[in-house]
Amino acid sequence: MFRSEKLRRHVADMPCVNCGRTDVQAAHANLGEFGKGMGMKASDAALMSLCCACHTDLDQGSTMDKQGKRDFQYQMIARTLVRAIEQGRLVVK
Repeated sequence: MFRSEKLRRHVADMPCVNCGRTDVQAAHANLGEFGKGMGMKASDAALMSLCCACHTDLDQGSTMDKQGKRDFQYQMIARTLVRAIEQGRLVVK
């Protein structure tokens, strides 16, 4: 399982990739294909830069159905990775 405190800090330093707010958390995906399991967070490779409100809505909200939450997570992971690379926070060697 990939873990990187440095990457988590960089992701938490970016604005929310959903709404643009700045009270951001490095949110882990809630999907089994990224390693999420009982008592285990997903890989840090599947982080999302989400503000507290968007993170709470994903985890506990009722605005999205199961498929909607799944699609949302894939979109937010992709946006986070693109932004991190474009800002030089994630460098591929």
